Amino acid sequence: MPFTLDDSLWPLLVIHLSGTSTDVEYEKFLEQLAGVLNRREPYFSIVDTSQSGLPNSAQRQRQVEWSRTHDELERTWGRGTVFIVTSPFVRVAMSLYFHVRPQHVPHVSVADMGSALVWIAERMESTGFKAEAERVRQHLSSLSQRTA
Repeated sequence: MPFTLDDSLWPLLVIHLSGTSTDVEYEKFLEQLAGVLNRREPYFSIVDTSQSGLPNSAQRQRQVEWSRTHDELERTWGRGTVFIVTSPFVRVAMSLYFHVRPQHVPHVSVADMGSALVWIAERMESTGFKAEAERVRQHLSSLSQRTA
């Protein structure tokens, strides 16, 4: 599957996108993401696009439709999003998308998972999720120890 949704550090949702998706796979991704939003709980997200390709035109249109449908849930429950972007093409595509559909949640783009975890932990802490931020920092520390 070209995507995973990892909520093992909830309220942090980590989304890994890889390769390109068929339209059916893309629809399944949007369905799973809608399931997370329908929890109606505050959440933070990291969207890792470092291994992904660009969605096709039908998928881009579907994303816009999906966002319109789920806009209120994202605005109500989303607390912060980090996008890991390494491709200049993906960066341009995201900029265009955000021009059409501005984000209602604080967000940032970074180049790697370590930077994403640092930002999201700071965002968690600043919005009152101190214990959750500490869990993310411990996770970051364990990742750093594995790569050392």
